[in-house]
Amino acid sequence: MEKKNTGKYFKYAVGEIVLVVIGILIALAISNWNSKRNQKNRNHQFLVKLSKELDQNIDRSILMDSISGGFKNRYISADSVLRILNKGITIEDLDFITSEPWYFTAPFNLNTNIFEELKNTGSLYAIGSDSLVSSIQEYYQLCKRESFYNLEMGKSVSNRQEKYYEGFFNFSHLYQQNPEKAIANHPWIFDPQSQHYLYYQQYTILLKIHSNLMVRKLKNIIKTSEELKQLISEEIKKM
Repeated sequence: MEKKNTGKYFKYAVGEIVLVVIGILIALAISNWNSKRNQKNRNHQFLVKLSKELDQNIDRSILMDSISGGFKNRYISADSVLRILNKGITIEDLDFITSEPWYFTAPFNLNTNIFEELKNTGSLYAIGSDSLVSSIQEYYQLCKRESFYNLEMGKSVSNRQEKYYEGFFNFSHLYQQNPEKAIANHPWIFDPQSQHYLYYQQYTILLKIHSNLMVRKLKNIIKTSEELKQLISEEIKKM
C-alpha cells in the first residue's frame, strides 16, 4: 500500500477469496457425493432386506395354503364333511368325519418388520422412485387389511366353536376310544334336526367359507408379493 501497489494487492486478495470459495465448493461437492453414496448404499440394503421379507411372506402364504392344517386342505375337508351333513350322517361316515383334522389351522400373519423400520427411520420416501414407494405402501396396506379380515372372520368361526365342542368334538374324542359308547351317548349324531347337529353343520359352513376366502387372499398376496419383488429388482438394477 505504501508503495502504491494497490491494484496488485486487491488482485491478490480477490485471488485468495476465489481460492477459498473454490475450496468450500469442492468440500461441499465431496460431502454431497459421500452423502448420496451413503444414501444409495442404505437404500440398496433396505431394498435387499425388503425383497427377503417378501420372500418370507410368499413362503408363509404357500405354507398356510398347503400344510395339513392349512386353509386349502381345511376347505377341502370342510366341503367333504358338509356334503355328509347335508345328506345326513350314517354309521359308514363316522370313521371319516372323526378322523379329519380339518378344524385345526395355524394362525395367519405376515412379516412387516422391514417396512416398519423404513417408516420409523424416515427412510421410506427416499428408498426409490415415487411409484415404488406407492407400491410398497399399497402392499403393506393389503397385508394389514387381509390380516384384519382373517381375524374378524376367525371371530365368527370361534363364536360357533364352543357349541361345536359341546357336541361333535366330545363325540369324536369318545368315538376314538369306544365307538359304541360314543354312539349310545350321542344319538343326535344321526338326527339332522337336533341342536348339536345344527351347531356342527353351522360351524362347518363357517369353516368352509373362511377357508375358501383365505385361500383366495393367500393367492393374491403371493401374486402381489412377486410383483413388488420385480419392482424392487428393477430399482436395484438402476443403482
